[in-house]
Order: sequence, then structure tokens, then C-alpha cells
Amino acid sequence: MTQPSWTRAAVPLLHRPVTQHAWEDIVFAHWRHDPASLQRLVPRGTRPDVVDGSAWVGLSAYVFRETRVPPFPSAGRLGTMTEVTIEVLTVDDQGRRGVTYRTVDTANVPAIVAAHALLGVPYTFAHARSRRRGEAVAHRSVRHPTRALHPVRWARSLRQERSTGTARPKHAASVRVTAGEVVDTPLAAELTTRAGIHARYLTQTLFWQRQHPPLTTRAGRLDRLEGDLPDAVGMPGLFDREPDSLLVVDGTTVRYGWGGVVR
Repeated sequence: MTQPSWTRAAVPLLHRPVTQHAWEDIVFAHWRHDPASLQRLVPRGTRPDVVDGSAWVGLSAYVFRETRVPPFPSAGRLGTMTEVTIEVLTVDDQGRRGVTYRTVDTANVPAIVAAHALLGVPYTFAHARSRRRGEAVAHRSVRHPTRALHPVRWARSLRQERSTGTARPKHAASVRVTAGEVVDTPLAAELTTRAGIHARYLTQTLFWQRQHPPLTTRAGRLDRLEGDLPDAVGMPGLFDREPDSLLVVDGTTVRYGWGGVVR
């Protein structure tokens, strides 16, 4: 690690920010994996980032607020959403340590359209919501892609399920964590502070730079983790064991900017 990880996202953006958001009630759950098993899941020109002797797969969930697309003002309620992601920690040949999203599940349709059309980030429609009570943070998403895109087909399939007694996969994720004491370790910083996003866009791999202040990470106690969302993104059984790292961040402000073509 040639650069202290906690300063990685404090590097000035190379170009004007394309979006700015307030992130709140952030949950980071990470699992150790063999790097070879993840290579097929990351874009060309990147590889799974090996941190503390392992590659890592993550579940991140948070609330977006105060979304802005500079120079325009905040989008208000239109820019408020819950996002639940499955991601792989990646690094490219230039040494930029980022994440590759396997999915970003949210109910915000404008965000889904913009992410697919402009960024190459695989947003998926889902009913996603969040709740915080004291130190307990909960996020949940349930996909209904057929309902959103083909409502008539969805209604027919629902009748068929009732008649046959078979149930479709929900492709859901539910996590509830209680935040504890501050954790200030190199591993916590490596897992939560990434320099940007590696994304597939058509035939290219793009890098979107991420900038935010140093994060104050807190230990998390797992209260609930369930769902079959990993099955939909090529990671079956991910939730069958507890995370190897579980962290909570109360909030931060994140900006994204163009970082260049990886390959």
C-alpha cells in the first residue's frame, strides 16, 4: 500500500464532479474470498484487490440524500433513496483501488436510467427502504424487475405461482446492524475507503473517481442478515456465513468525477 488508505478518497477530483450526495447510515459487510474465484466477475483491465491476504466481496447499504448534479441545486426528495449493493473490491493496472458493483438495487427510477445510460453502473429496480432507531441501522431491498418492466407478464406469472404452488426467487437482501465503538485500523480503512468505481460500459472499462472526507468507522454487531440477492449476481451462498468484517459509518458527503478509461 503505497498511499495511506484513509487518505485515498481525499485526493482532489481530476475533473468536475458529475454528482454529489450525502450518504447516511452506511453499513459495510465484507467477506474474504479466493481471488481466482472472483476474476470472472470483474471488468477487463481490473483484478480482485488482495487486502490482508484475501480478495473481498462486500454488501454496502446506505441512504442517499441531497443528490446534486453540479451546477444544478439539490434534487430534493427526487434525489433521496436507499441503495443496497453487492460489490467486489478491485484494482487496475494503474494501482487505483476501487469497487466493481455487481448490482446497485434501488427504487429510484431516474437514478437507474442515468446510471445505465451514462456511467455503466448496473443499477436494478427494487423496493428498497431503510430505518434507524438509536444505534440500530436496517436496510432492505426486494427486487421486482418483471413488475416494473412488464406489469402484465408479472401479473400472469403471479397467478401461475398461486396455481402451481411454486415461488419465484425474491432476490432480496435484508441487513440489520447495531453500531458500536470507533474502529481505527488499516483493514477498516482499506475496505471502506476506495478511490472510485470500475464499471463496464459497452466494450470499455471506465473508472469513476470517488472523493469524500476520511471516514469514521464503527464496529458493527450483526442482528440480521438474510436474502438471496447474491444468487442473482453470481455469488450464491454469500449470506450463509457471517461477514469477516462488519462496519458502520454514520454519514459522509461523496462526490464522483470522471477518472478515465481503464481499457
